[in-house]
Formats: sequence, structure tokens, C-alpha cells
Amino acid sequence: MEDPTQIIDQHLTEGAFYFTTTQWQGRLSAVNDHLLRLTVKQGGAWPTHPTIPAALPVEKNGDETVATGGTDQVYRTPIITAAETTPLTASKADQVSVGAVKLTLTHGQLRLSRNDAPLVTIYLPTFSDGAWSLRLRTATLPHYFGGGMQNGMVSLNDRLIAIATENRWTLGGVTSPVPFAWTTEGFGLLANTFTKGAYDFSDLFRGAEFSHDDPVCDVYFVIGQTPADMIRGYFELTGKPVRLPRFSFYPGHFNAYNRDHWVAVTAASAGAIQFEDGNWYKEYQPISDETFNTGFRRGTITVAGQSLVPNVYGNGQVTFLDPDENGMPRRSIRETLNGEHDFQFSARAVIERYRKNGFALGWLLPNDGYGAGYGQTASFAGDLTNLRAFRDYAASRGIATGLWTQKKLTPADPAHPQKGERDLVRELKEAGITALKTDVAWVGEGYTFGLNATAEAGAAMRACDRRPAIVTVDGWAGSQRGALVWSGDQAGSNWANLKTHIGSYLSASLSGLVNVASDVDGIYAGRDPLIALRDLQWKALTPHFFAMDGWGDVPKLLGQNAPAPYKTLAQAYLALHTMLVPYLYSLAALAENGAPVLRPTWWTGDQDALTQDLTDQFLVGDDLLVAPLIDAYGLATTGAAKRAHVYLPAGSWLDLQTGLWQQGGQTLADVSVPLAGLPAYLRTGAVIPLTLPHQNPAAAQPDLIVLAVPGASRTTTLVEDDGATLAYQTGDQALITLMTKATGSDFSVTIARSQGKKTVAPRPVTIFIPTVSGAAELSATLGDAPLAVHTTFGPAPVDPLGRWRPLSGLTIDCGVCDPAKRLTINVAGLRINATETRA
Repeated sequence: MEDPTQIIDQHLTEGAFYFTTTQWQGRLSAVNDHLLRLTVKQGGAWPTHPTIPAALPVEKNGDETVATGGTDQVYRTPIITAAETTPLTASKADQVSVGAVKLTLTHGQLRLSRNDAPLVTIYLPTFSDGAWSLRLRTATLPHYFGGGMQNGMVSLNDRLIAIATENRWTLGGVTSPVPFAWTTEGFGLLANTFTKGAYDFSDLFRGAEFSHDDPVCDVYFVIGQTPADMIRGYFELTGKPVRLPRFSFYPGHFNAYNRDHWVAVTAASAGAIQFEDGNWYKEYQPISDETFNTGFRRGTITVAGQSLVPNVYGNGQVTFLDPDENGMPRRSIRETLNGEHDFQFSARAVIERYRKNGFALGWLLPNDGYGAGYGQTASFAGDLTNLRAFRDYAASRGIATGLWTQKKLTPADPAHPQKGERDLVRELKEAGITALKTDVAWVGEGYTFGLNATAEAGAAMRACDRRPAIVTVDGWAGSQRGALVWSGDQAGSNWANLKTHIGSYLSASLSGLVNVASDVDGIYAGRDPLIALRDLQWKALTPHFFAMDGWGDVPKLLGQNAPAPYKTLAQAYLALHTMLVPYLYSLAALAENGAPVLRPTWWTGDQDALTQDLTDQFLVGDDLLVAPLIDAYGLATTGAAKRAHVYLPAGSWLDLQTGLWQQGGQTLADVSVPLAGLPAYLRTGAVIPLTLPHQNPAAAQPDLIVLAVPGASRTTTLVEDDGATLAYQTGDQALITLMTKATGSDFSVTIARSQGKKTVAPRPVTIFIPTVSGAAELSATLGDAPLAVHTTFGPAPVDPLGRWRPLSGLTIDCGVCDPAKRLTINVAGLRINATETRA
């Protein structure tokens, strides 16, 4: 039989290596010395853009809203933004090289080596029925990661994964696929295609199998030494992740406030919700094609000649307070953005609830498409004015405004937009919105759809000198350039979702989708305040999360409507989140270097953590380990429970629940977690920039609080910019290095002078060194001059959780300091609290 991979011709031309078999033609080229491209085709011209799927069936999984706002895949936005600019050189007739990388082509195999050490063997692709398959094999068994947001999965070893839009949001589903996978051996593969794929890692002795429904095999190889190198290489190919505006690092609230009706009912009625006036109401929707509720729904009513169906809040017995002779309510109250009909049924009222309850909020999306819109006037212009009025009100309370969309962003006739149409440019420029969510009705077909949508919306925002603040789903390779990737519609009151979300966050982060988020307590259900609180507790230590309100059994308000003590604890964790914004924002700004904000436990080099079992804990940066409570194991009537296991990497760790030290390199078993607790640990030497707790972005204070953990030496970079515009791209930012240094019982904390074009104003600085006690000698300098500071031993200076945890140590009040000058604190003779030893 004829060997289809037998090479019959090979030559180097203009820096690219061409080779031919009896059945296809291949080409090797290089972007640089660590990014290589392999293209194999069966006749025809070399491709100018990635293949897009034809007549692709849309996966709906029972959700009829999916992909109703557009049709057909269209290529507008590239996956790859880099060009092959580095020529290959010939070493031998069958060998080419670039830098330290050599590629040898023999017998249908491409052997890749680095510094003459074998790295991987690439078995040249085979083709069948318009699809290609490619196998990679190494001498050792590597660990594979990537594939996009593979829900609940981090390590890909022993798995077959889909690179496909599934619109399946739960464990094992794929939310935003990325055709990119890489290994701990120092290489990765990115397929330049918009077609479905399947990656098989189930038999790594034979090799990893990559396949796509594409007649052209066009793949890039990423070569590097570390995991950060692999992700940074992916960014070199597809573009750096967007730097999101600062407001998006605060809790978001999403719902529709221009469509539904509320009817007065008795307190015992199914789905009844009590409002500020003391009365109980039930929510109903008008019947509409856009709302997808035209079919039979139990409980349909008629009010003033209009048919309404119940929202998802319960389907039991309902008793109306003011029925007519037919038993139907005489009156309903329609929601609005600005409270024209009744203020308590408005988006403005939501802002006031957050404010009055002391709950943090950064942005609000007051519509969701699906028949909502944003005004009740007779014209587009009138509705736009209504949106502007709401935006101004929200801005006066420190809250940003955004919109959802289920269909295109431009009117049919741009010069004459009609009521009910969208015009994103005018919404940005005239109404002043700053955020957008692309819903599954628009982008649910996936592949080119998601990438085109975020590119279109992002271009409009950048044209207004605004950073794209876009929440999307069903993304693809390149989505990180313009979007925050959302995990989709999970149910509330579900323990399983907590663990799944952790794996989803990590798989996305390791695939280049470094900006990730999900809904606190899901989108549906919601009657279990314990699960809602446990979900909020760990998400409060991540950059982005939302209250997805309007679809659950109860309103989703991040715990405002929860009974005591859940409400108080939710408020405290939200306050803690606002303190963490400087740290989280800085990690996100630096993620373009390849290290995502949320990292697997093994990220800093602990090989024992390279296991599929650690999908339910994560690092925030390198120094904060979070192990959420993910089930009801050991659950007591108080809400306290146990975490079955926590693995601590090598080194020493400060337990933030107990204020005690734990030795790393071990697994802690049956960790007790009180209701107010969250298993979280700081690495020795960690230096974390914080600020004072506050309710919204506009209320943030300039104060810098540095949490410096004694016992080792570490470094963190604080990034500061205007938080809104694109000015940082031309250097208008400040980079401030925070350092700790430990030598015996001596410990120092240094805040280096600010670097960059942005001038940072003088501000109060407080340094807190936890878990230390006893007298100590202390000296401080600001620039070249001694600095008088005030010191106290005792509880943390600011701790929203201080009522529930014993975190105490040395507080150093440095007064107002100029960031243009180096601040150094030297402490001698500190006594560190004893380490707790647990098996």
C-alpha cells in the first residue's frame, strides 16, 4: 500500500520549509524562535484565514433561546494576530532550525528538539472525510491542560474533550472552547480553525490525538520552559487579554427592569415577595415571542386585557388581593428603570437596596433583551433618554451601567433607528453606558459568532476611549482580547456547582481566558441561604462575580434578603472583596505575562499537586490559597461543616481562619469550617496590597494597606492606572513593587518608589504584620529621611471578618507617604506565633 505520509519532496524557500507527499502538501514556518506553524493541505492554494464551519447544527440542550439572534458563521475576526516573521534555516536536507529549536522530518514524523534535547514527536496529519487528525508523543508522560472552559475539569490527562460549543453549563460540559492545549513538558498546540474538534488524552503512551472537522490542518506550536511561557506564547499568537475597567472588579447585578409586571398577592401565595411597602407581590411576564413564553404556562392571568404568565417564582396556589368578578387581578404594576409607575419596582430601587443595606455594588445591567428594552416611550430617542436618566442616577451613586443583548447592535437603518432596536454607538455616546453582555440568543451558535460579537462591541467601546467591559459566553480562541468569560446558566441551591465552578475557572485560566466569572448561587432556585453564602465566600476572593437576578425562586441579591446571620456575613465578605480590589486588579493587569489571576495549586512548582484530584482549590496569585467548602460534609445545625481535605504546597502557610501556621507539603484532613469561615491560607512572606472597605468604585479611598506575612521573602507588583480609559496602553500607569525580606528574627517591608508615567498622589499607608507579638526594634525611612511611625500590637487594623477570626499582629501606621519615595520598614526581634501541626 502507498504510504500517504512518505515525503517525496522537501525544500526551504524564503524562510519556510515545504514538503510534499503523494496526497498533500505541507509547510513549516516560524513566528519567532518559540512559535512555529505547520500547515498541511490537500491541493488548492494556501489558506488565507481559518476554516469556518458550514451548516453547523446549533446545540441548544433544551434552551430555545440559544442562537435566535443571528444565522450562519461568517469570518470577520482572526484567531491569530501574529505573522511569521522569523525565517527558518536549513541544518540538513531534512532538518530546519530557528534559535535553539530544531525540526527533523523523517518517515512521516516531525521530531522537535530544543537545545538538542528531544521534546516531542509530531506524527504528520491524516485526513478522512474532510477532517484531519494529528498525534503528538513524548518520551515521558506529560500533564495536559487547556481546551477552554471545560466545566469542572483542569487536568486533561485520561480524558477525551470536545472543542465545540455545547451550551451545556454543568459538569463535563463545554462553555467557551479554545482549540489550545499544552503540556508541562514545554510545548503546546493551537489549531487555527473555527471548526469542531476532539482532543484525546486517554492513552498518552501512544500519544495525544488532536482532530478537527477541517480539510486543512493549520496548527501552531508553542514552546517554552514554564506554564506561564505557554500561556504567554498563546497571547503572542492570539492577542493580549483585555484590561477590564476597575468597576468590573466589583459585584455586578443583572436583571430586566422594563418588561415584567407585579401583582399584589397574599403572603402565602406561591412566589410571593415582600417589598418595602410591606405588601407581597408576584412577578409576571407579558406573552411575547421575544420572551420565549408563548407556550402554555400554568398560572396565566389576564390584567386589563393583557395576558401575563408567571415568572419562574413558583407555580402553586396564588391569591390576589384585589380580584375582579372573574378572579383576575384588577391592576398590575410594570417595572421601569427610573420608577415612573412605582419606585420599588425599578432598577433605581435596586441600587438603593444595595446602598441602604451596606452591600458592595459596582455595576448594574438593567435590561436583558428578550422583550425588555430600556424605555416605555413611543420612540427610540425617548427610550434612549430614559436610559440616560438611569445611567446618570446610577453614576451619582458610584455605579456603572451596562446592557444585555440578544441580537445585533445596530439598527436596520442607522439614520432612523426604530423603537425596540439597538444602536450601541448612541448607547455609549449619548446614554453613557459602559458595559455589555452578549447573551446566548445572539452568540449561542459559538465559533465565529462569539469572537465577532465581542470584536464589534469592543471596537465601539474603544472608539469612545473606553476599555471593553464585555461579558460573554460561547467564546473561542481570541476571546480574551475583548471579554470577560461567563460560565453560563447554572442552577442555584446546588453544592455541585461550587466545585464545578472552581474547575471551570482554572481550565479557562490555563487556556488563556484569564478573565472569568460566574453567578453567585447560580441563576435559578436560590432557597438555600447556606449554599448561597458558601458560594459567595470564595467568589469574594476572585476578581469578578454577579448577582443574576430575576430567574430564581427568590431574588438573587448577594444575600441581602437572607436571614440572620447569613445577611451579615454576606455583607462582610463583600466588604472584604472591595479591600482586595488593588491586589486582584494588579494580578489581572499583569496576566498578559502569562500568569493568570486564578492558578492551580501546582503553579509555583509543587509537583505533588499535579493531580486530577485538586480541582476544588486554587491560588489567587502565588501567595493566597483558597479551598472553598464545596459540600455538606460534617454539616451542623449552625451551618458549620468540614472540608474533607486541603493540600498545602511546600513551605509554611498562615491559616486565615485560625491565625495559626501550617506546614506545607501535606494534606490537612477534616478541616473545621465555621459558618463565617473559609479555608484560606497565605504563604509565608506574602505581601498583599489592600485598601479600606467601601461600597462602590467611586467610594474607594486612596489608603494603601499592606498585609505582609513574616518568615520569608516575597515580591508583589501593585498596578495603578485611571481604571477606565486606554491611556495605560501608552504607559500612563504606575507600577509599585512591594517586597518582604526575612533574615532570622529580622523582617523588612519595602514599598519601592512608583515607576511609570502616572503620578500617584501622597496617601495614607498602613502595614500589618500578622501573627507576631512581643517587643521589637523598628526603624522606618521614606526616601533618604527617617520616618516617624506609630505601632500597635493587636487585631488587624481593618478586617470585615474580625468578629469571627483571631487575626492579630503588629500594625504600623506610616501616615501620609509620597509614592515617589521608597518606604522601608525594618523590624528586629519579632516573635512569630507557633506553628500548628496537623496530620
